[in-house]
Amino acid sequence: MRVQSKIRLLLAMTSLVIGFSALNARAFSLLGQFESWMTVTNGFYPSDEDEIGGPMCISNEYRWNVPVVTYGFDKSFLDYFGSNGVAAVESTINVLNNLPPTSQNDPSNYATDVTYYNYTAQSQGLIDLKSETLYLLVEHLGLAPPSVGVFCLKDFWFTNGVINGDVLRRNFDPFTDLPSSYVGDTLLTYQLGYSASGGETNAWPIVFAVDPLDSNPSTVANGVPEAGAFFTGLARDDVGGLCYLLSTNNVNYETLLPDVQGVNTNSFVNGAWRPGVDKIAFVPQMVDSSSGAFLPMTNQFTDTYVTNGSVMQQQLERVTIQPDFLFCATNLAVSSDWISRTDTTNWINNAALNGNPAQAGPGVIAPPVKITFNKLGPTWVSFPGSSEDSAQAETQQWGTFDDSTNPPIAYPQSQTVTNQTPVYLTLLMSSKPFEYNWLVTGESSANFDFQTSTNLINWTTLFVISNDGSINSYYDQKPSSTQRFYRIVPQ
Repeated sequence: MRVQSKIRLLLAMTSLVIGFSALNARAFSLLGQFESWMTVTNGFYPSDEDEIGGPMCISNEYRWNVPVVTYGFDKSFLDYFGSNGVAAVESTINVLNNLPPTSQNDPSNYATDVTYYNYTAQSQGLIDLKSETLYLLVEHLGLAPPSVGVFCLKDFWFTNGVINGDVLRRNFDPFTDLPSSYVGDTLLTYQLGYSASGGETNAWPIVFAVDPLDSNPSTVANGVPEAGAFFTGLARDDVGGLCYLLSTNNVNYETLLPDVQGVNTNSFVNGAWRPGVDKIAFVPQMVDSSSGAFLPMTNQFTDTYVTNGSVMQQQLERVTIQPDFLFCATNLAVSSDWISRTDTTNWINNAALNGNPAQAGPGVIAPPVKITFNKLGPTWVSFPGSSEDSAQAETQQWGTFDDSTNPPIAYPQSQTVTNQTPVYLTLLMSSKPFEYNWLVTGESSANFDFQTSTNLINWTTLFVISNDGSINSYYDQKPSSTQRFYRIVPQ
């Protein structure tokens, strides 16, 4: 799921409009640790995979304060995505590595709309691995989804049965740092929605475009909206946010990461007022060719800090034992989730060191970051009113594609033999869902029939499973049979 799929962002409504204006048509949001008021009651989802932190104030940002970070792929990623998957992720990393230093970069040079569609990939239910990776990297560089930050409900109350709220704007113009109600070139507004159940009332801003004919706001930080969509690069707002975070004019009191030390000395300045590092480079963490284990890497850099009004520099080095960004693949517990990743709980809050102990930041992003892609695979659904002896394909799989005429690449692209494939059965009954999981074992790439019966005598094949290691899911949306049985048999 992606943030844009939630009720927060609606682009066409004909109900009460509470309008806001902004000086410029652009904005970014900053990611940090959830504040105490960012709860489900106020429309946030701290336990949801879609949200790993909350949007921060302009002065409460979190960022990396080392100029080099490392990345790597574990065996699970290599086994599932193969060399094509590695190439896709590294092409995305190159988008960030090719950015000019912040001091030489101008967000105005970037497009406001970077979301395009490959309709062949869309028809095949493919989700672009490159674009999802770019979103995840931008997120872990410190940017929050602007569709969430544009209007944040801090508190709400009712007056004569009408809901009112304290709504904060945590989208910021990259040229003025002032709050903005724009995402891209789309001016947004909101109205408050709420629901009451079990004695608890939850409320949230329902966000939508002032002009219902405006396009869906397009930034990488908002995430990949759906299958077939891909990013052509970073949007103006994404670049503006990164420029703000890494700017050498943005000075915060920061401590260094624990694995940073002086070069050939134990004496170095740790806590100090530091400007942004101007540019971050991603480098691969080397691997031992015989064991496959990651090798320690030493990166030396010049650290700039301010003391007594003077700009000082010192030579530091950082030894990484494991990659700062580790890419993995697994079978997630929820088969419809695209990804899982490290949240913001290990980020370092330096608010007290900056003289504002009650604030949520600023702070430093701390590794490791583990990004895990779900082993997405074929999905079939029996819809209400249709025969339970038939199923419709609703597949979502990882792919690599762009706007060229090249056919999309679909995953898995295994490098090793796979002999186990998970199968998830979910019966969505009125009382509660019934779930059952199989682990199909057999020859790699062998085919199996998923069959159903009402009498254990006559069996109908609903779909065919290929033993390639990807998740296969079946949902019966509204079972109506008095009894029904399922089995998986080799062809």
